[in-house]
Amino acid sequence: SLPCSLCTLIKNLLDCRLPRHTRPDDAYSSLRECSADLHLILRDPEHFLFDNLDSVMEYTTATELSGTIPLRIREDVLYGREKEVNMIIETFCRVSAGKSEALFIGGYSGSGKTAVVKSVQPRVTAVGGYVISHKFDAISRGRSMSEVISIFNDLCLLIRDRNSAKELFEIVSKLIEVFGGNLSVLASLLPNIQALMPQFKIPSAAKESVDQMNFNSVCFTLQLFMRVVSSGYRPLMIFLDDLQWADGDGKCLDLIYSLLSDTAKGSCIFFVGSYRDNEINQEHAVFTLMAELDLCGVPTS
Repeated sequence: SLPCSLCTLIKNLLDCRLPRHTRPDDAYSSLRECSADLHLILRDPEHFLFDNLDSVMEYTTATELSGTIPLRIREDVLYGREKEVNMIIETFCRVSAGKSEALFIGGYSGSGKTAVVKSVQPRVTAVGGYVISHKFDAISRGRSMSEVISIFNDLCLLIRDRNSAKELFEIVSKLIEVFGGNLSVLASLLPNIQALMPQFKIPSAAKESVDQMNFNSVCFTLQLFMRVVSSGYRPLMIFLDDLQWADGDGKCLDLIYSLLSDTAKGSCIFFVGSYRDNEINQEHAVFTLMAELDLCGVPTS
């Protein structure tokens, strides 16, 4: 009458006493491995104890067919990465207190960097924060800057959907106050800003001025935007995945630097960047960004 998972655990413990050359592959090699399995059972008994009849029949059939008892793993649960998850959560909590921070995660492809960060994103949303993310790839070279700007354009729709009519009115009023006659420049950079203020007709900036908008202007425009829409009440989490594919000139990361280093005006940004550390060297723009953030006093881990 014992659950299948406990039967398997006990069997694997007993098999440890067999001579090494006859010991099954599933036998535990240490008590640490057994302890890890016990922790899984205790943390998620619904899926790892299999107490109901349907589960027992299902796994009995699987055992008869294959000779082994497969464990049913929940795809929406991250196992064994509590330390990394807690580090991200702790960093976000500090950001929510009103100070921007950056966190970088390096590792090989497939090591779970993306899964760790994504497991935290629902918690950021649950406490009122915004989450925007982008994954670079091999074809991002040459267009990384526009890809990063596009996620800020998506943020406009997120702000619209996550705020009440009263809150939107306050945000729009503040944007009008901050940008004044330059609101059309913001609208040219982030066209979805119109979704926040459909009652207002934002005049379009001249095409020439948009095309000629230099990097410093883009940075300053987004800095002003972040000062209005991000706060301790509504912190912003930015996740850029696979930074090793970002443009070699580092412009998109220079943009991130300009936002994180704008500490005097109340922006509240939590930046998370992941990269394959075996595919880049110390001259990559990722490490330049880390060094520059450290120099200007932005907490980085």
